[in-house]
Amino acid sequence: MLRTQARVPTPSANRYAKQLCSHFSHRVKAEWSPPTGFIEFPRGGTCHLRADTDGLLLIAEATVPELLDRIRVTVGGHLERFARRDGLEVTWE
Repeated sequence: MLRTQARVPTPSANRYAKQLCSHFSHRVKAEWSPPTGFIEFPRGGTCHLRADTDGLLLIAEATVPELLDRIRVTVGGHLERFARRDGLEVTWE
């Protein structure tokens, strides 16, 4: 299993994690139970979320590099759009 993570500093981590899970739940399996959640993508990929007082931790896992890249781009892009006013940027390790 391939894995990468991003730590996004924000005092609104709980709100953004909930918004991400809610948004993706219309297309794939996604659940939010504060302070953690997950988004399950087809073909064996997931993104786990953990909100705390100073930020949001995103952990993406996939079986192949192409899927991992797609999860990073998809989840990171959505979070950046949702948080455009706050100027959040997602940088994956």
